[in-house]
Amino acid sequence: MSRSPEPGDKGGSSFARGEPRSSPSLAPREDDATSSRAQRSDLDPERVSSPDDESSSRRWRPNRRGGCLLLLAALALGAAGHWAYWYRDRPHEMAPASSRLLAEAGALPVRLWLPYPHQNLGALGEAVERPQEVLAAASRLAGLPEPAIPRLGAFGIPAARELLVEASRDGRTLRAAMRLYPATAALTRLAGTVARNPWLAGGEVRVNGSPAEVRWDGLTWRLQSSPTDGSASGAAGMAVDGATRTAGSGAGGADEEPTLALIELAEPVAPLPAGRFPLRREDGDLVVRLGAPLPDPPNAGPPSRVMLIWLQRRADRAETLLLMEADREGLLSGLPAAAAWAQPSGAVEALPGGHLLRQLAGVRAAPFGGGELAATESSAAARARELAKIWLPLASGRSFPPLSLGGWLAIAPAGEQADHLHQLLDEIPILGAAEAQRWGDVATVLHAARGYRTLSCWLAADGSRGELRLHR
Repeated sequence: MSRSPEPGDKGGSSFARGEPRSSPSLAPREDDATSSRAQRSDLDPERVSSPDDESSSRRWRPNRRGGCLLLLAALALGAAGHWAYWYRDRPHEMAPASSRLLAEAGALPVRLWLPYPHQNLGALGEAVERPQEVLAAASRLAGLPEPAIPRLGAFGIPAARELLVEASRDGRTLRAAMRLYPATAALTRLAGTVARNPWLAGGEVRVNGSPAEVRWDGLTWRLQSSPTDGSASGAAGMAVDGATRTAGSGAGGADEEPTLALIELAEPVAPLPAGRFPLRREDGDLVVRLGAPLPDPPNAGPPSRVMLIWLQRRADRAETLLLMEADREGLLSGLPAAAAWAQPSGAVEALPGGHLLRQLAGVRAAPFGGGELAATESSAAARARELAKIWLPLASGRSFPPLSLGGWLAIAPAGEQADHLHQLLDEIPILGAAEAQRWGDVATVLHAARGYRTLSCWLAADGSRGELRLHR
């Protein structure tokens, strides 16, 4: 007896009607599609956007663009800062103790070291006209060979961490080493290989008419000219090593101080002793110092209306030269008045053009201060006597410590007068070409230093201490 289906029994009614049972449908339902769209990411292009979604997207996209712009600006600022610090022409210092090239054993008696040469030489080129002539003039005045700064063709001075140039006393034998940045070294070698340029890629070259060789040692570019006398190289190398140790031990850790340039002498070059002479900045001044500072350096500068006071003491002779503003008219109105003191004699010869003044103007010396004093005119002699309390103790060796050379000069007026003297001496050959060259070199160096006010220079008689300072 079958049960009659209840009114609410769906299953029963379907079976009763004989309808087939249907399988679950796999087609997506409408509510499933709505749920899927709701879960899609904001970045889905097929997403059905609503007004609220569009407003949120407009808020998000500008923020993304702003972040990209900030990132690009930060990268640009970082690249500009990197270029300004490592490549831009500017004074850039390094402590000698951090140098790899200075630590190498030297083979020649004169060494010039420049950190970041592309920046420091570039800054020198912006500050002065014809920087190579300035360096050559300063070297002649110091009795050193003219520096031969290597230039690699179109690359000039490539970006490098340091440059070391060694030379013999006569400048005929030369060695150089330059430690380049990695990218610069790779580009230089590649350009040299492509162009078959031995100065860049390495090979045989000529320096000062003599054969030389360029080679690479990792990132270091090296140049070596053939020595004229190979027997002198070993002794010079031993002397350089000894001078390095002495200078380092006597400077009290000076090799740890940042330096713009450094000259190292393996043997004395009168009046300079052997040792290291670093160029540094101190309170806006440029200073070259040997050993410890002098206890009381006379750095006050020249007195009023005096452009130069220069003294030098040797074993057999001491002399002092004073250049002063002259109150005169006529042909010689543009030239300074001068006075010279010498012990035991030779005051007239110490004057600029002294031989001619003796013959044509009858200039004679008079006894003064244990020596003799000569001047171009009576007013200059009177001014020199008036200032004797300043210069005579230094010139006669009664200072502490005793000095072998020193002086002050006012850079701008002294440079103008040195140029006038050079032109006058150069136009009158009988005055001597050597003296004309010397005053021309003085004018060239002082013109390059016109950004400074005064110069003072002092060297102790025993060679243990000394200082050259350019004052702002």
